Amino acid sequence: MRNPINRPTPATVVARRRCGRLVGLALGVFAAGAVGALPGGALAASAAYAGQWMQVSCANPDESPAPSQGWTSFTTGSTGYASNNGTSCTPTSPMYALLSTDADAAVGTSEDLQYTPPSGSTLAGGNVDVNLYADGYGQDASGTAVLYTPAYAYDGSDVFFQCAWGLNPCENGTNDFSGVIALPGGRGGNFYIGAGCGGLAGQYCAEGGSQGAWALIQVHWADFLLTNTSSPAASGFSGSLLQPNAHGTADIAFTTTDPNGPGVYSVTVQIDGNAVYSSTPNTNQGECAPVGTDPTTGALMFDWQQPCLQTETVDIPVDTTALTDGQHELKVIVTDAALNSSTVVDQTITTLNRTTVSALLPSPATTIAAPVYSLSLDAATKRLTDGVRRLYTHSSLKLSGMLKRASGVAALDVPVAVWQQPASGGAFSEVAHTTTNGAGAWVLAVPRGSSRLLRLVAGAKAKAASAASSVSVRETVTPVLSLHVATPGGGRIVFTGKLAIAPLGQPRPLVFIQTRGPGGWEVVGSPVRINADGAFTYVYPSAPVTQGRRFAFRAETPATGLWDAALSPTREAVVR
Repeated sequence: MRNPINRPTPATVVARRRCGRLVGLALGVFAAGAVGALPGGALAASAAYAGQWMQVSCANPDESPAPSQGWTSFTTGSTGYASNNGTSCTPTSPMYALLSTDADAAVGTSEDLQYTPPSGSTLAGGNVDVNLYADGYGQDASGTAVLYTPAYAYDGSDVFFQCAWGLNPCENGTNDFSGVIALPGGRGGNFYIGAGCGGLAGQYCAEGGSQGAWALIQVHWADFLLTNTSSPAASGFSGSLLQPNAHGTADIAFTTTDPNGPGVYSVTVQIDGNAVYSSTPNTNQGECAPVGTDPTTGALMFDWQQPCLQTETVDIPVDTTALTDGQHELKVIVTDAALNSSTVVDQTITTLNRTTVSALLPSPATTIAAPVYSLSLDAATKRLTDGVRRLYTHSSLKLSGMLKRASGVAALDVPVAVWQQPASGGAFSEVAHTTTNGAGAWVLAVPRGSSRLLRLVAGAKAKAASAASSVSVRETVTPVLSLHVATPGGGRIVFTGKLAIAPLGQPRPLVFIQTRGPGGWEVVGSPVRINADGAFTYVYPSAPVTQGRRFAFRAETPATGLWDAALSPTREAVVR
C-alpha cells in the first residue's frame, strides 16, 4: 500500500475542526436526525483470484502520472462565486472540490466529485488518499466533507466517512483529515465525495455569517477495486499447428473476445502441459500493461477503464522441431485483465519433423513411351545440386547445360523447363522454360523466390512429377529484414522496417523486436504482423526510467515453411 504524502495545510485553512466516523450531527437538507457510526473497510483477500482488477487514478504506485478516467464533477444547489471543482490531476496536483465562502452558500449546497466504474465492472472496494477540510461553525450551519458509496444519499447505507464540526477526532488526531481511507467492500454503485454546507434549512455557510464556515476536498490518488466475471472466449481457429503432421514453425490463429470485460490480457499456448507461448497479444498502445499489483488482493492495476482490447485477432508461431514426432496435447488459455481465464482449445495434434524430405516428395512416374534424355549440367549449375542458401535478393538462379538423347546424340529443339515446389510441400508450378539450340545447349533464368525445390525436366509436355529425365536443386532462402528506430519523445520508441520476400504466405508473418539485455537478446513488447507490402510499424511506450539511455535493437522473423529465420541489422537509439 502506498503511504499518504505529508502535505502542508493550505494557507486558507485558519483552524482545523474535528472530523471522524459518522456520528449524530443532523445536516439539514441531507437528512434530519442522527446517523449511526459506520466502520470503513477494504475488501480483503489473502491471494489473487479470478474476477478482480483495479483502476488507478491520478498517481501510480511508483508516483508516475495516471489519468482520471471515470471521474466527473457536479454542483448541488447554488454554490456562488469562487466555489469550484476539477477532476484533472497529477501526482503533485490533486483533483478537488471547493465550497467557498466568498459568496453565500446555503445549507444543502456542495461541490462534488463522482467516480463511476466502467461498464461491466462493479465497485468492490479500494483506497483513496484525500485531504478533507470542513471548517467553520455557526449556530445552525457547518462546513462538511463527506464520502459516500454506493449512492449520493446522506444515510447510514451510503455515508461511510465525514468531517464536520463536533465529530469525534480522526485517526491521526487532527481536527481535519489527511490520509488514506478504505472504501467499504462489496457495496457496488458509485463513489462520491462532496465539500458542502450542512445544518438546518435556511441557514448559510458564508463569510461574516456562521463564522465563515467553508469546505475543501482534495484527492491525491485513488485505487478502485473492481469485480468483473466476464469469461473470455475464442472462435475462428485456423493454422498449420492444427493440421495433421505439423512441422517446423507452425502457427495457430483465432479471434479472442472478452465481452463486457476489461479485455484480453494474455494468451498462453501449452503443449503437453508446457507453455510454449505466453504473452499479451496486444498492449493496446501501453494501456494493457499493468502499473502494479494490489498487495492485498493480488489484482492487476491499470490506469484505464478499458485497459485491454475486448476483441483481438492473434496468430501465434509455435516451434515444433523440439517435439517428438507423433501426438501431443494442445491447450490454449485466454486470460482477461480481471484474471478470468478460459481454456479455448483442448485437443490432440500431431507433429512430423524427422521424415526425410525425399520421402515427402512425390516420386516421378516413368512414362515408357516418352523419350529418354540425358541432362548434362555446366560446372556452376552442377554445384547447385548439392543445395544452395541465399538471401532473397540473390535467390534468382542461372541454370545451364546440354541435353542428349539416350544414344548420346545432341537433342535439338527439345523443350527444357524448370518447375518449383514450395519448401513446405504442395504442387509444382513451372517458372521458366526454353528450347535447346542446334548443339543441344540450354540456358534457364529462374526468378527470385522463397525456399523451394527446383526440378529441371526435358521433353515435350514433361511435368516435374512425371518426367523421365530430371535434375533437382534445393534452394533455401533467407528474407532481407530491415529496421529503423526513431525516438520522438515521451518515452515512445517507433520501430519501422520491411520484410523483403515473396510470396509472404498466409497468414502474413510476424516480426519480433528485440533489445540487448544482461542475459542476451530479449523481446520488446508484442510481435507485429507485416502488411501486404511486407512493411511493419510498431510503437512501444517505454518506461520513464529508460529515458536518456541508449539501447541496441534488432528485428527477427521466425523461420516458416517458406524461408529461414531472418535478423535485421542492429540499430542503436537513445530513448527521449
